Amino acid sequence: MLTKITLSGFAGTGKSTVGKLIQEKLNYQFLSIGNYTRSYAKEKYQMSINEFQKLCHSKPEIDYKIDRDFLKLCNQDYLVIDYRLGFHFVKDSFNVILQVSDDIAYDRITKMNRKDENLSLKAIKDRNYIMNERFKEKYKIDFSDRNNYHLSVDTDKLSAIEVAEVIINAYREFNKSTSIPSINFHLWEPCNMRCKFCFATFQDVKQTILPKGHLPKEKAIRVVEEIAKVGFEKITFAGGEPLLCPWLPDLIKRAKQLGLTTMIVTNGSRLTEQFLIQNKKNLDWIALSIDSLKDSTNIAIGRAITGKNPLNISFYKELITNIHKYGYGLKVNTVVNALNYTENFNDFLDFAKPKRWKVLQVLPIKGQNDIKIEDFKINSNQFEKFVLNHQNINIMIPESNESIKGSYVMVDPAGRFFENSEGKHKYSGEILEVGVENALKMVNYNLEKFLSRGGIYNWKNVARKEEVNYED
Repeated sequence: MLTKITLSGFAGTGKSTVGKLIQEKLNYQFLSIGNYTRSYAKEKYQMSINEFQKLCHSKPEIDYKIDRDFLKLCNQDYLVIDYRLGFHFVKDSFNVILQVSDDIAYDRITKMNRKDENLSLKAIKDRNYIMNERFKEKYKIDFSDRNNYHLSVDTDKLSAIEVAEVIINAYREFNKSTSIPSINFHLWEPCNMRCKFCFATFQDVKQTILPKGHLPKEKAIRVVEEIAKVGFEKITFAGGEPLLCPWLPDLIKRAKQLGLTTMIVTNGSRLTEQFLIQNKKNLDWIALSIDSLKDSTNIAIGRAITGKNPLNISFYKELITNIHKYGYGLKVNTVVNALNYTENFNDFLDFAKPKRWKVLQVLPIKGQNDIKIEDFKINSNQFEKFVLNHQNINIMIPESNESIKGSYVMVDPAGRFFENSEGKHKYSGEILEVGVENALKMVNYNLEKFLSRGGIYNWKNVARKEEVNYED
């Protein structure tokens, strides 16, 4: 979700009036570069805005200072910002340009009765021209180009109230239609298992830009904070194995403080009762990766500690009993592959009673698992056979290769968005460098696929019970 609205346009488009109306309707704070500049020109130089624009044209360092100082005020959420260059400088914003004819602009400005300004039609045109040329020269951008904005509104025949309503409706529709509300943060490349079909090994990341396989604690927390700012509702911490990360509890706590529903995806090997007790106030869901109930199969696929020591069914049952005991929402994730597609999980799931069972067709990803994947690939008929063998389990969510690709919003261990819609990982710029909105533009996520695979469910409604008996 974008948490700021910027308004651009030439003089007389009604940016300030419209901005204040939006402020009242959305209960956002209103900031105006025009008001800021007028005050600065009067207090510092005793000049009108027309005089000051000419001074800035000859002394661009004044403009740079105003931009720097004003942008500091914009470094918060839930703002309506009257700022011609807001589309260029303000991160995570819905950018709007207002259009107006010269005659209408002249009528509106003269009605403002600003005694310290030259209000002739020629002066207004000159002011607009000088301003636009100055910005082109300084920043190499044309703020009057409609292609820089999410929305362009012709205000000639609309009242300020009508313009505000058009913007608010478009802003709400944009956030609604483009935002997948859940995100997976693969914060940790290291893993204590050796799953041969793993489609998130991140060896490419480790070998190129992130030798340790993870961000420092402080940067990882900042990534979570940036994710929360744009309106994601649920965050899943994954890996590698996230429980190897010493500061995982800090990330979970910060996400919860920011209002996110929290989840981890884990192989369960490091999920101690102490962890369950210590994190029950901040962690909502636990997703266990369980691909087989047979030791031999788990060893063959690498679902075992160091690839040799599998977790047996007794271990899983004891772990699940404790997860329920402390009131966590339970998910089970199973990757269906050539070695387990005939296996039957019905009795085990009847015991486990997860709220969701995600069944994923093993997914080949170039650069992640292509060396070993041939031994594990299955076709659609084999995947469907597994699904049909468990058709009475109403909490099963089957996901074929096609439904998986492009339907997950994911962040890699280096703090970049990535997606797999073309059968390989495509990475954005680093979130902490380019901002969430710009990073999202570099990847391609499919909201329709996310919805059709059951990505929306009642994740907020987790009944927390304090140390109840599992049999209850």
